[in-house]
Amino acid sequence: MNATKPLTTHNAWWTKKEPAHQRFESLTGNHSTGVLIIGAGITGLSTAIELADRGHSVTVCEAEGIRAGTTAGSSGHLDAHPEMGPRNLIDAVGIEAAKAYVSMRLSAIDLIERRSSGMTDFIRLPAYQYSENSGDETQLRDDHEAARQLGLKATWSDKVPISRAVCGYKIDNMARFDPARYLDRLVDIAIDRGVTLFEKTLVAGPTEEKTKSLDAGSGSIDFEHVICATHCSFTDGNMLFAATPPYQSYLLVAKVRRLPEDALYWDNSQPYYYVRHLGDRAESLLLIGGCDHRTGAGDSIKAFESLENWTHERFEVDAIVHRWSAEFFEPTDGLPMIGLGPGKKNVWVATGLSGVGLTLGTAAATMLADGIEGKPDLLADILSPSRLALSKDWIAAQATATANVAERVWPATKFGADDLDDGEGRVGKVDGEHAAMCRDMNGCEHRLDPICPHMGGVVHWNEAEQTWDCPLHGGRFTADGQRIYGPPESDLKTK
Repeated sequence: MNATKPLTTHNAWWTKKEPAHQRFESLTGNHSTGVLIIGAGITGLSTAIELADRGHSVTVCEAEGIRAGTTAGSSGHLDAHPEMGPRNLIDAVGIEAAKAYVSMRLSAIDLIERRSSGMTDFIRLPAYQYSENSGDETQLRDDHEAARQLGLKATWSDKVPISRAVCGYKIDNMARFDPARYLDRLVDIAIDRGVTLFEKTLVAGPTEEKTKSLDAGSGSIDFEHVICATHCSFTDGNMLFAATPPYQSYLLVAKVRRLPEDALYWDNSQPYYYVRHLGDRAESLLLIGGCDHRTGAGDSIKAFESLENWTHERFEVDAIVHRWSAEFFEPTDGLPMIGLGPGKKNVWVATGLSGVGLTLGTAAATMLADGIEGKPDLLADILSPSRLALSKDWIAAQATATANVAERVWPATKFGADDLDDGEGRVGKVDGEHAAMCRDMNGCEHRLDPICPHMGGVVHWNEAEQTWDCPLHGGRFTADGQRIYGPPESDLKTK
């Protein structure tokens, strides 16, 4: 018995009333274009508009539906604060490159505001980086000074207006918005610019040094350049996969009695927690996220429990009204991969955008368009996907992958369908063979090959999202094994 295949891997707040649905036809037959863009999230659509404005012929293909991916699963934070910290960014790339990196994200927020046109709940507001531990003050003060050096309007605060905060700094002129509504705006702009869009059109990952045609949907596409704007790597670059491991982040919406000041907040814990208002003050809603872990390598139910506990400890909560999780890809050196794919001549990528893909994906559009047109960019070498080299961070990131592959040969626990309650799934020995088995929320049993068709990882059951997730490179599948996200190009096999 097959479950209905969703158009999304998450049930985000932004799409719960208006789920992702197919608006554009799937590709059939042969299609030709100047630039093919794979992925219709904020990166793909922003790049399509940028290229179309420069006179290029552009086609965007989305494997599922627009609003079905990472963009609409995000928290809608818009900030330009370096993920690795201002001081670490300066130490990593130098002051001039670090200023350029922050500047391009500030420009991205400005562009998002202009394109929103009052239709995406876009609001300018301050942001706070803070700590609940007074022992962190020295480090935070250093980052505060570095943030100022990078061009951020940062001021020190001994009274950050959120529960349990001890100290931190305020950054003016950041923003929040509704990312799903923004995707709708980008679609309208792209159509107005003459961009061609296809949905439910999975494109084969480019593997050749110079690729001129790819299978897409039930047809094919010819092109001069192809851009992989899928958040994850969608090429054959093993080093690129290794350098951008997948992570899961958890989000909830809480109705609270006393809202903090309307601002963006994130603490300095590892992983950090982030907070923002949702809607107007009369609704008394907060969006709170955190408890990140490697995809498939953590307990999704416990992650939500931890997030709820953190929320109840800091706010007077009347109710938790919504929950979801979303996947992102974290670069091992802290910087995104934007530019020509390693060993490629006309295959461009934007991956490893971490948890700040809303601004980085927007900024990537200019870098990718400049690259295709052969124009220089100060950050081209620093963010080049070909910069990869073995490092301690890269090696450490392989521990999860190595352990996952080892599961194929380790002794597997025996279990049967009677051991599963509705909504539960396991990987182990079923009737003498290695299998992934779950009983979905409707009580239907599904027995699958547990090996991800992408590069042989062993999938894990995500009870919170009711999906099979691959820790190796972030592929995700429905309870009955249908591909819904990530680099895999086919479903899990049934058993």
